[in-house]
Amino acid sequence: MKQFLKKYDVGLRLLSLLLAAVLWAVARGSLNPIKLNIIREIPVTIIGSDALEQAYGLSVIEYEPTVNVTVRGPNNEITSTTLAKRIRATVDVSSIEGGAGEYTLQPQVTVNADGVEVSATTPGRVRVLVDQVTTTTVPVRVSATGTTASGYRAGAPEPTSTKEVSITGPASELREVAYAFGTVSVEGRSATFTVTDTPLTLCNDAGEPISSTHVTSQTDAITVRVPIYPVESVLLTVSLTDGETLKSEQVQVTISPPQVNLLGDQNALAKITEINLGTIALDSVRTGVPIEMDIPLPEGVRLDVGQPSVARVTIAVKEQESVATRKVQVDKFVLTDTAQAQTPYTVRALTDSVEIELRGSEQALEQVDVGALSLGLTFDSVSLGVGTHKVKGMIAATGLPAGVTLVQVDVEVEILIEQAAPDAPDAPDAPDMPDAPDAPDGSPAATEPDAAPGTEAGR
Repeated sequence: MKQFLKKYDVGLRLLSLLLAAVLWAVARGSLNPIKLNIIREIPVTIIGSDALEQAYGLSVIEYEPTVNVTVRGPNNEITSTTLAKRIRATVDVSSIEGGAGEYTLQPQVTVNADGVEVSATTPGRVRVLVDQVTTTTVPVRVSATGTTASGYRAGAPEPTSTKEVSITGPASELREVAYAFGTVSVEGRSATFTVTDTPLTLCNDAGEPISSTHVTSQTDAITVRVPIYPVESVLLTVSLTDGETLKSEQVQVTISPPQVNLLGDQNALAKITEINLGTIALDSVRTGVPIEMDIPLPEGVRLDVGQPSVARVTIAVKEQESVATRKVQVDKFVLTDTAQAQTPYTVRALTDSVEIELRGSEQALEQVDVGALSLGLTFDSVSLGVGTHKVKGMIAATGLPAGVTLVQVDVEVEILIEQAAPDAPDAPDAPDMPDAPDAPDGSPAATEPDAAPGTEAGR
């Protein structure tokens, strides 16, 4: 045995092998030392969100998406290009026990690599925002931009695919969303058209786009129909009814505006040659005083933007016509109380006189007897009650010469209704009176004479 060991030098060989192993270990340690390395932007995974929603009805709205991880281990492991894929960072939100708000939670990081361990994470705690996530609907508004072809106007854009959209997000942020807004260009258009992919933007009450990234819309684009209407200019007219002292050929009519621009269906517009405002009776019209008249619109058309809905019509007498007017004061009033049978009141006129206007030739107007004019007032004292009231009356004139007419026939007079004085005490009963005979014209004769115009009772 000794000879064998000596012959083959086994001890020396074992010693050499051991020395080689030691040298290899030393060399390996010097070539692959233990070091630190920072692996950047490791994605963060949220876990426990189902438990959070079931317990508190909360959802994760926002969180820091990545962390930087400092690892310690052999150099060849921590510098491997695949190490980042073997690092997993999670944040468990099931531990949240409060309400909606912002929390900072510690991430849990694991590394699947031999000899590699996690030394630190940056940031050390991850910011997580939780809130109630709900869904609601907001209306859709669409506006036209640009200029149509000459002679045409764009109508209001009409969303056809949907008139409202569903939006989802935190309840606090959903309250800021007022509507979904889109625009459609009508530049150069001369016919109705449809756009199928009009994009929508969520806006607040001030019309500003919502900047939140937490609110999302389930509808990003809609279909919109934009009607394009031809514009037609149409004259305004009036009809005149001849009076006794003023005929249509004696007057000049001025209408402001003389014409209006209409929008509508082309077939409907083609049938309209003019718009008649109505009829004016020349006997009662006051010359030179504008009359406001509504502009009636035929079916299927509407006024263009900026066009008035009321026209002012002025009737003026032609210079060559011998038609004059005369203003006179009427100071006689005939009061007719429809509740006279049961009224406990007395009534008198407070207005001294009212002005009326007469029309005719100058010669005929000079023959008017102003004293023959009176104003008849009809009212219900019980309905009006005690106090001062303004009532309207119709002018009644007698003895007007031929060729003279009343222009202003509707005037206002102030009357005073007072409580009637009580009957005198111990007054004897009035004797029964026989029925009065009928008047010659067949009507019952008055049992008590009316107050003469101009007396205190008549006033």
